[in-house]
Amino acid sequence: MPEALFVPEGDGYLPTEATLGPWGADLLHGGAVSALATTLMEEAGDPEYTSLRFSADFVRALPQRPLRAAVRGVRKGRRLEVLECDLEEDGRLVARCSLLRVRPQPLPLPEGGPVEWDGPPPDSPEAFHAAPKFFPERSFFLGSGIEMRVPRPGVFGGGVGWFRLLLPAVPGRDPSPMARAAAASDFGNGISGFSEGPVEMPLAFPNADLVVHLARPPLGDWIRLDASSEWREDGYGLTRSLLADRDGTVGTAEQSLVLSAT
Repeated sequence: MPEALFVPEGDGYLPTEATLGPWGADLLHGGAVSALATTLMEEAGDPEYTSLRFSADFVRALPQRPLRAAVRGVRKGRRLEVLECDLEEDGRLVARCSLLRVRPQPLPLPEGGPVEWDGPPPDSPEAFHAAPKFFPERSFFLGSGIEMRVPRPGVFGGGVGWFRLLLPAVPGRDPSPMARAAAASDFGNGISGFSEGPVEMPLAFPNADLVVHLARPPLGDWIRLDASSEWREDGYGLTRSLLADRDGTVGTAEQSLVLSAT
């Protein structure tokens, strides 16, 4: 088991085997890359601010090769902070990420205003089952870098799952609430792409982006996804996910899908 999803190498980060995704033998999972970008941007940001939106555009396939990160501050105000992170492989841009952060300011809420959405979810990770392994002889982000619990034994699909990040993005840095949420949210298209579980599919449906909005930082290690997807005959689709922790809903995530024949 590696010590992290990525390890520093020179002026970049080398992906470990715990970062691999389902769309190619040497391609990374977007959740692992999202955890890395979030970690690097939060490290460069002000610790008094809370991360409430993460976005990533995966402009190229994510190779299992060293990635170089360039983090920059876009704006820093009294309440708002925005950072960006470009990830490059051998000089080519592969992902462009953004993080919006807000400094908390306690204040009384007026009567009749919007309140939190709901209570605790109807299930828990302890009531679910370990996700099935597709290729036991190989290491993937799922199983090595992140744990997934499913409602039915041996069934991957169905649109619902609990996720727990098993490794930090880089050595020695504990995953933040946003890093955990972003890593889990990239599974929305996967768990909602099947009703019963992976079958011999004529289509691949990777996501070209990921956008996560949080109403509040999730508490604890586990993130719950309740996801649904729609596919279109013109070759694109959309996944919407509702995110929760043990106490209740924490936010939403969306993914633009690019459909292609396998």
